[in-house]
Amino acid sequence: MFGKTHTRKPSAQRASSSPIERLDVKDLHFADEMPGGREVDLPGRGTAFVRIADGPKGATTVLLVHGLFATADLNWSLAIPVLASRFRVVAPDLRGHGRGLPTCRFDGEECADDLAAIIRALELGPVIVVGYSLGGLVAQLFARRYPDLVAGLVLCATATSFQVPTGQGLLRAVDWAARRAPEPLRRAALMAMLAPKSAKTPRGQWMMSQVRRHDTMAMLDAIAEAGRFNSSDWLGANTVPAEVIVTTEDRTVPAETQRAMSRTLGGSVQEIEADHFACIKCPREFNSALFAACVRVLA
Repeated sequence: MFGKTHTRKPSAQRASSSPIERLDVKDLHFADEMPGGREVDLPGRGTAFVRIADGPKGATTVLLVHGLFATADLNWSLAIPVLASRFRVVAPDLRGHGRGLPTCRFDGEECADDLAAIIRALELGPVIVVGYSLGGLVAQLFARRYPDLVAGLVLCATATSFQVPTGQGLLRAVDWAARRAPEPLRRAALMAMLAPKSAKTPRGQWMMSQVRRHDTMAMLDAIAEAGRFNSSDWLGANTVPAEVIVTTEDRTVPAETQRAMSRTLGGSVQEIEADHFACIKCPREFNSALFAACVRVLA
């Protein structure tokens, strides 16, 4: 299962849609403490928030890009200390998410440009960029736009295109109405949609404090951005070392669409028996696979 390489012809299959799963706090795992956070001034762009774990002196940097509705803390809290045993680790909040850059509109290419600006501001040199779910969309765009800044590419629980239900029928009308609703109403709906079971526990309250920082319009834009995205025509031109981590029980981005991406990319693939929330439900297995992938892209 691990280290399996796919070389078949790319598939045109898209990631299918499914309702947002209501998570249960008791099934989720997070670190008790996070590494230091830092605000980084990006000239002409604003101020980015990043988590930084220094790792060994002179180590290559792993740049972690979180998924939709997440933050660096929610997505990567347990991955950072594992990776920091070998790498320097930098994990920003994407624009519109958490403490990320304020934005009038979420745009994947703008996010990719933000990553490049962070790398230059912190003088990181070429990085291993790791993208999870929506972060995989941003990582693909970043690798395409800034190949000179990429030492390796690791894509997790993501795809070359996504089937987004808000682009069709009744849900399209719901999206239209949400964009015109008063912001407090939109925020209340977002909080209700993302509230986990046991949300009133200390851990549940911490999770919701992260979600509460999101820009609600940016969340709608990010969903629409995923619906427009399709890298199948150009991802195969990637020339940097690449790895894919497939979550085999994923209902949000089905495993076969992840495997199809690997075939397009031409990299090797590791498979873990987990759903779309592997990074917080099965952190030991996921972080072991992630660490191995990062080591391999540097080999």
